[in-house]
Amino acid sequence: MTKDEIELILQVQQWNLDSFTPLYEKYFQKVYSFALLKSNWNVQVAEDVTATTFMKVFENINKFSVEKEGSSFAAWLYNIAYHSLLDILKRKESDSIDDENNISNDSDFVDYFQKHVQTEQILAYLWELWKDKKDLFILRIRENLTYDEIAEVLWKRSSTCRKDFSKLIKKVANHFKYWIED
Repeated sequence: MTKDEIELILQVQQWNLDSFTPLYEKYFQKVYSFALLKSNWNVQVAEDVTATTFMKVFENINKFSVEKEGSSFAAWLYNIAYHSLLDILKRKESDSIDDENNISNDSDFVDYFQKHVQTEQILAYLWELWKDKKDLFILRIRENLTYDEIAEVLWKRSSTCRKDFSKLIKKVANHFKYWIED
């Protein structure tokens, strides 16, 4: 965490509500993108997850300790987002995904997809083979979290995350080696 981020968190904990805005602005797009990926581009779910996440962060910010050794606001935030997503998906499990809410109809998605096609192909590959490893890939590659932060989000040991990621990258590289050779 940066000094600025720590200061903002402390100010929000002292009920300086204007200090929440920079934290929200810094993490909004990251949480929304994370939720989009995890929900298979379901815009409604991503919006619900993002709103729920920031509501929970705001309501529980006093539970976050900036003094705790190794504490990471980003990991805490993603942990909340991850579990909010699981809760929302459980509630919507019986509902079918509404195609009109799918981001693939949005022109923004076309631009995004053109920039990240390889990442999306890798995620599709991971989705088919190792659904549980997709989270690890997204948090490490897309969200650039450390292994300690990922461990906190996924409730695993940091060494396990590091080992799983290493194995995962080797399998992905082997599967997509024709990209590297071209």
